[in-house]
Amino acid sequence: KMARISAFRGLRYNPEKIKKIEKVVCPPYDVIPPEQQEKFYKSHQNNFIRLILGKEENRDTSLNNKYTRAGCLLKEYIREQIFVQDREPSVYLYEQAYTFEEAHYRRLGFIALLKLEPIGTRVVFPHEKTFCKPKQDRLALLKATQANLCPIFGLYADDSEIDTLLKRQARAKHLCDFSFEGVSNKLWKVSEQKFIQKLTRAMNDKQIFIADGHHRYEVASLYHKLAQKRQRQSQSQSVQSGYVMMYFCNLKNQGLKVLPTHRVVRNASPKIISRLPVLLEEYFKVTSFSSLPMLLTRLKGMVGRRAFGLCLGERKFYLLDFKAAPVEKKPIVSQGNYCYNNLDVVLLHSLVFGAMLKLKKQHYHDGDIFYTRDERHAVTLVKGKKYQAAFFMNPPSPHEISAIARCFKKMPHKSTYFYPKPLSGLVINKLEKPETSNQICK
Repeated sequence: KMARISAFRGLRYNPEKIKKIEKVVCPPYDVIPPEQQEKFYKSHQNNFIRLILGKEENRDTSLNNKYTRAGCLLKEYIREQIFVQDREPSVYLYEQAYTFEEAHYRRLGFIALLKLEPIGTRVVFPHEKTFCKPKQDRLALLKATQANLCPIFGLYADDSEIDTLLKRQARAKHLCDFSFEGVSNKLWKVSEQKFIQKLTRAMNDKQIFIADGHHRYEVASLYHKLAQKRQRQSQSQSVQSGYVMMYFCNLKNQGLKVLPTHRVVRNASPKIISRLPVLLEEYFKVTSFSSLPMLLTRLKGMVGRRAFGLCLGERKFYLLDFKAAPVEKKPIVSQGNYCYNNLDVVLLHSLVFGAMLKLKKQHYHDGDIFYTRDERHAVTLVKGKKYQAAFFMNPPSPHEISAIARCFKKMPHKSTYFYPKPLSGLVINKLEKPETSNQICK
């Protein structure tokens, strides 16, 4: 088995009608909070948010809802030539440049199609668990629009060959160059057959790790099965849905950042919460701090250790450093298990959330655990008594994530936040109509 990529005729905003692309692009749908959704709606009448994250209305029915409206809107944009399709199959180079903690980074990747492979065939590797509701949501949108609207974020490991190929092509004139939320974005279209053939060959032996888009990958696979069924029933043309649009980035790229996602919890036993620092001393070296900045500075110096921070209220900050030695390293084939068992977020969920706080798995998705990248917002929630405790994390490294994925281990929900996110609205992959079944969860 090998990773098979393909160029495609991308559907893009028409530069003759959309003069400022920064007004119409937006982040991926799953990182847009409600207040930002409204901001993007107001920014431009053709903002991509209307396709990927439509508004629900009281009058919605099975025949008229945010998904069907997105489908109609996409057709309208194509008809009015707000979107135009490239004439030749192309690969789209995509560069993002940004400043993080006063250092400058640049990340060059590419957008192409990846042949869908079943999970477990050692070609495509997920690292996070998926859930039924988000998959139902994305399947409904995929059926209504018959398009990959946003690229899945995929990672591959390569020493230099692919980067060299991309850098050569990036010397040419770009399609667009703009700044969005502090990140510089450039996009190129490459139709040259020689380049596409070299890139395809270079990707042949690669394993692909899903960074973002686990739900969309599974949904694309189901959509393809439904399309194949429809093809057999109608004896129609060959199915084109066997590929999914993906943004590919080198795991070894210095511009690839993983940021931490913190956890804030509620509805745990008040008695346990009141004694939590004492209870934790059985397993952790507990060090108290009087301020959040002091705690975070110390925590950032403990990357790679099974350590995390805790806030229980005003001036109640603690560093938790696990006492036990790392789980003994197994042979190299079990490296994923080794990394998994020694991951701080795994320890937090299994020992603290499960064994100590007795949080049931359903609590993770009904609001009893709130996920945020903003440490100060987490503290505000605890101080305001809306939640009982905040836990601050260090991010896993890309190496740890790929090692875990290779063993088909699944990290706890929202264990990773790759930065920066590839923007939505730069290019679309249009598909054909599938079978109409809605079954996605057994």
